[in-house]
Amino acid sequence: MKYIEVEKAIPFFICLADKNEAAITETRKWITYYTNDAYDWERPPSKPDPMLVDHLVKEPETSKLHVYAITKKMEHEAFRKNLESALNPQMILDFGDKKVINEENFEAVFEHWKSIIGPYIVNGYKPSFYFLANIQRDKVIIDKDNSRVVFTFEDKNSKTQKVLMKDYDYFWSVYDYVEKAETINGIHAKLDRLTDESQRRFEGEFYTPLSFGKKAIHYWNEVLEKNWYKSGKYRIWDMAAGTGNLEYHLPAESYKYLYMSTLHGSEADHLKKVFPEATCFQYDYLNDDVEYVFNKGVLPFTPNWKLPQKLRDELNNPNITWVIYINPLFATAQDAKSDGSSKKGVSKTKVEIEMNKNDAGHAKRELFAQFMFRIVKELPKKSYLGMFSTLKYLNAPDSVEYRDKHFNYKLEKGFLFHSKCFHGVTGDFPISFLIWNLSKNGETKSVEIDIANNEGTSIGVKHLQLIKKGDVLNNWFPRPQNSKNYILPALSNGLNVKAGNTDTRHRARPDFLASICSKGNDFQNAKYVSILSSPSVSAGAFTVIKESFEKSITLHAVRKIPKPTWLNDRNQFLTPHTEPSQEFYNDCIVWSLFSSSNQTTSLKNIQYLGNTYQIKNNFYPFLLEEVRRWEIRDSDIRLQLLHDQDRFVADWLSSKTLSEEANSVLQKAKTVYKLFYASLNQMATNKWKIDTWDAGWYQIRRCLAEHNLATEELKELSKENEKLANKILPKIEEFGFLDKDEVYDEI
Repeated sequence: MKYIEVEKAIPFFICLADKNEAAITETRKWITYYTNDAYDWERPPSKPDPMLVDHLVKEPETSKLHVYAITKKMEHEAFRKNLESALNPQMILDFGDKKVINEENFEAVFEHWKSIIGPYIVNGYKPSFYFLANIQRDKVIIDKDNSRVVFTFEDKNSKTQKVLMKDYDYFWSVYDYVEKAETINGIHAKLDRLTDESQRRFEGEFYTPLSFGKKAIHYWNEVLEKNWYKSGKYRIWDMAAGTGNLEYHLPAESYKYLYMSTLHGSEADHLKKVFPEATCFQYDYLNDDVEYVFNKGVLPFTPNWKLPQKLRDELNNPNITWVIYINPLFATAQDAKSDGSSKKGVSKTKVEIEMNKNDAGHAKRELFAQFMFRIVKELPKKSYLGMFSTLKYLNAPDSVEYRDKHFNYKLEKGFLFHSKCFHGVTGDFPISFLIWNLSKNGETKSVEIDIANNEGTSIGVKHLQLIKKGDVLNNWFPRPQNSKNYILPALSNGLNVKAGNTDTRHRARPDFLASICSKGNDFQNAKYVSILSSPSVSAGAFTVIKESFEKSITLHAVRKIPKPTWLNDRNQFLTPHTEPSQEFYNDCIVWSLFSSSNQTTSLKNIQYLGNTYQIKNNFYPFLLEEVRRWEIRDSDIRLQLLHDQDRFVADWLSSKTLSEEANSVLQKAKTVYKLFYASLNQMATNKWKIDTWDAGWYQIRRCLAEHNLATEELKELSKENEKLANKILPKIEEFGFLDKDEVYDEI
C-alpha cells in the first residue's frame, strides 16, 4: 500500500517481515515504483496490483535483497542489528527524497501547513492564498537572518510575515515545491474550498464524504482511461449535485466538460461559484421534462425544455461518451406510521408514474431507482453510470423484476463502505459506489465489490449473488394455508394480544402448532424473526404444522444464528442447494427451543374479539411422564399434570437420536426447568401469565431472571446453546443457506 502519511517524510528504509522471514532495503531504490501512479494503489495489501507485482518480480534490485530466516538465531540477530541501524534518527535527517504536493493531496497538506506555518499568518489575505504562494518557489523570498518570508500573490501584491525558521525549515524538509503549472492551476481552482468551510460544505456533511468521492475518481480512472477527463470525448453529469462534494476531487481541467444540476436554487448558485467553468443549474430530475423524455418523438407540440440547450445538443452527439456520476437522494416510500415518522408519498414523482406504466415493481418506491430509470431512458447507449447507493437494487427480492427488465447492465468496478461514514445515518449497512457500463448487458450471477474502511482504504472483497425471487429462503417450502373460519388470538409478542390492527392476521387452522415471523429475507430483518404460540401480527408470519415443522424451525435457526454486521446487512438468506442432514435439522430445532427469539408461551382464558381462548405451548420439550416426577411447588399445576397430554415437541424429541451437543443443551435445560417448578412458590408468576404446567420458554426464563433464580444454570444453558450454534454455523453456508462471502484482511 502506498505510503500516504501527511506529516512525516518518506522513511529511509522499507522493512518487510512476516513470522518467518524479513528483509530491509533502502527506500530510494524503489522510487520509480512508489512515485508511479500507473499502479493501482487502492487495492488491499492482500490483492496488490498484478502489474506492480510483475514489475517487482522482474526488477534486478529484488534479486539482490537478502531475506533473513528470522526463525534461525544467527539470522535473527543479524536482522535485528540492521534494523537498529536503520532506525537511527540521523538516517532520516540525511534522506533528501521529499514528498510531492499535487491536486489530490493538497488539502491534507494545507491542513498540515496551517498547523506549522499558519499561526504566523496574522493579517492580510486568506491563509489559502499564502499557501498557494508558499508552494511555488518563485513566489516566496526567505530572509533567514530576520526570520521573515515575503509571499507574492496572484494579484502581484505581496505580504511579509515573521516566521520562525525552525518551523519553516521543518515543513519544507518533508515537501518539495510545486514546479508544474497545471498542478498550480488545479489547486488554484479549488482555493475557496480550503478556507470558506461553511460555503464549501453547505451542509455537505449530509452528502458524500470527500474521501469516498476521491476514491470514486480513482475508480473512474481505472474503468475509463488515463486522463480521460482531458480528452474531450467524455461529458460528466451529476443530476443530484447538491454542494459538489462528489466533484471536489475531479481535476479542474474537467470542469469545462461538467454538468451539475441540483434541486435547490441556492445550491445551484453555490456550484456556480465553486465550479465556474462547469454548467450548473437548478433542476428537478424526477419531475422536470419527464413527459418529454419518455414520450420523445410522439409529442404533438414543441417541448418547453428546462434542460439547457447545450446539454441537450451534447446528448444528441454520437461522438460523446457520457459519465453519469451521482449520489442520488435516498428515501423509500413507506406505509404511514402512527408517529408520523414514515416517508409515505416521498416517491410520488412523474418518474414513478412512468415506472408504473412499465411494470417496474416495488423498486418504484426507491428514489435512487427512479433516477436510474430515467437515466437509462434518457442517456445515449454509450454511457457509464457511477452511483452511490445501497445494494437493494442488486439483491433484494422486491427489486429482482426491476433489475432483470430495466437495469441489466455490466458492472465494471466498485467499492462499498459503512453507512455511518455518512453523517446523520443511523443504520448499519453497506453503501456502494458502482460503475455500470450501459452499453453492455450483464451476464453474471454474482459480482465482486471492493470493501473500504472508514478512511477509504480498500481492505477486502465482497462477493454478492444476484438472486432470483425463487432463490430466497422464505420460498424454501410451501406455507400452510390457513382457514377463514379458524381464528386464534393475534399476538405482538409472547404475552401481548393485539386486537386493534386493521389487518388482524389471526387466521389459523385446527392443526396449528405455532407461528413464525419471517419478515423480509435478509440480515436487516433477521432481528424480527421469532416463534409464537398463536398467530403473529407481523408481516411475513406463517403457520407451523406437523408437516412443515422441521423446515420451519430450521428456517428460524438459520436466520438467527449468523451474526449481523454492517457488511452482511443486505445479504439474502437462500434456499439450500444441498438437502440438509437430519442431524442438522435436529440441532437447529434444539437450538431454537432455547433461543431468546423463542417466545412461545402458554396462556389461559385469553379474551379476543368476544371469545375466550386457551393457548397451549406446543413447543414444551419434556414428556409428562418425566415432569410428574419433579418437585413442583404449586398444587394447581401438579393437578393439571395428571390429566393432560404430551406436547408436540416433546413427542418429536423423544423419537429422534440427537447429537452430543444437542443432548448437552437439553440436559442443561432440564436443570433449569426443574429449578423453575421447584421455585414456583417464590415467584410472582402472575406477571408472566404463568397459570399452566406447559409454560413457554419465554415465560420461564423471564420469570426466573426477574427473581434472580437459576442464574448460573441459565448461563450454563446459554453457553451450551452457543456451542451448538457454533456447530450449526458453518453448515449454514455449506448447505447453501448463505452465499459464500469472501473477505480479505481485517474489516
